Amino acid sequence: MGTVKNALPYRDCQRMILDQAKAQHYLNFAVKLKQELEGPKLEQASQRLEPEDRQLREALEWFIDNRETEKAQMLASILSRFWIAKGHVAEGRKLMVRVLALPRAKSPSTTLGELLYGAGMLAFRQDDNKEAEKLFRESLAISREKNEGPSIVRALGGLARIALRDNNYAEVKARSEEARKIARDIGDEYAESRPLHMLAAATKMEGDLKHARELYEESLALAHKLGDEGLESTELDNLGSVALHMGDLHTAKDRYRQAGELMYKMKSMYMLPYLPLHFSMVALKERQFERAVRLLGASEALFESSGMTPDPDESVERDRTVSQLRKTVDEAEFNRLWAEGRKLSLDQAVQFSFQA
Repeated sequence: MGTVKNALPYRDCQRMILDQAKAQHYLNFAVKLKQELEGPKLEQASQRLEPEDRQLREALEWFIDNRETEKAQMLASILSRFWIAKGHVAEGRKLMVRVLALPRAKSPSTTLGELLYGAGMLAFRQDDNKEAEKLFRESLAISREKNEGPSIVRALGGLARIALRDNNYAEVKARSEEARKIARDIGDEYAESRPLHMLAAATKMEGDLKHARELYEESLALAHKLGDEGLESTELDNLGSVALHMGDLHTAKDRYRQAGELMYKMKSMYMLPYLPLHFSMVALKERQFERAVRLLGASEALFESSGMTPDPDESVERDRTVSQLRKTVDEAEFNRLWAEGRKLSLDQAVQFSFQA
């Protein structure tokens, strides 16, 4: 009887079976948290995933290496939200690119639509707008074909973000209004909260601060109703910025502090880099120039460690603050203070921000 060539040794077969079982275990673990990750409990679910980050990545790598496309797509689509929430964007996007390169089924699945949206958000967070837009459009096409309301809302929201970065406020509003109507039609208040947030952001960037404040307050109330602490911290933070631009420094500091306390409690690496940035803007208004530069340096370091760039409206704020401080502070002194701020740990940056 002839021998079978290229057969794996028994020990290697056993190891492969064990690795497969381990990968499946972590996929099952992630699937159990999928609903929470896609809703108002995102931050809490991300906290549960964080201790298993390395094992989850290893599981995804196993599915990729063994060309288990469907399982790789499912796990990556779930983890994309976690990667953003916890600041694992750079590592997550590298894995996402590998998943997208796997052979696909002829008929696009709902999971593929969700995967493309997640990949788009990772690209967007790294300022790769061209790639993000392509992925959002692909996700939208599949979601419309499958008539998946929440997925349509998400993809429209992604395209609204791209339009906001392009300063195309009319398109932001059109995409967001369409998404909001769909969310209302299917009775999904969580889905509605995202386009409402985008409407507020576009209104703020247009300069209509009073109406922006009303929209952010509506969004904050909805976040509170849903128990969505992530969105709650975001809108408190945005209301701080609106108050700052309306000249109400006291309210701005109060809102920023409330937002920061929530961010820090959740260890939200998506939001925490904004805390020193916004208190830098406060320090500039108070003519505390050295403090402002240190806080800017701290913010920049946190953005780098999370692998993300600021949101479109926040990039404008940051650039304006840097420009004003460079005109005020001597270049050598600016560089020294900036470097000092960059050396602050997360905890130190948060505490320094709260000293305002």
